[in-house]
Amino acid sequence: MYRIEEVAQKTHMTKRALRYYEELGLVSPSGRTDSGYRMYTDADVEQILHVKDIRDLLGASLAEIKDMMELSRFYDEQRDYYNLHYKDREPHGVELLKRIETLKTLEETLTSQRTFLQNKMSRMAELLKSYDEKLDRIVNKKNELEAKHQGGNN
Repeated sequence: MYRIEEVAQKTHMTKRALRYYEELGLVSPSGRTDSGYRMYTDADVEQILHVKDIRDLLGASLAEIKDMMELSRFYDEQRDYYNLHYKDREPHGVELLKRIETLKTLEETLTSQRTFLQNKMSRMAELLKSYDEKLDRIVNKKNELEAKHQGGNN
């Protein structure tokens, strides 16, 4: 178990940021000492790094990350429920309908997460395309000027 100072060093975040993430419900320490200090496990540190990666790599806002994490938790709950109640059992009657509803919920949850990521990737692709277009114009102009320069020096 790690205290907040150690987690801040491991994640390259400030203690204030870690407390803020906790306040938003993005992460939470696994426990506290008798004197109230936050204590984090390796799994907690992994969760913090995951949130940080989503923020940094996808440019997601903390509100978007919170929504994604809630969808992920909901998906995990639904998956666990499905596995607990239906896995390796032959469905019939009402149970078959419940199983179908659970699978629909899982599908909708993953579709929401996928749509979010797809939208982020599309926006990133558009940004990359605009940079590529600018770079092409610059390279073409540079090549044109270099050709003029070489032609004038002969």
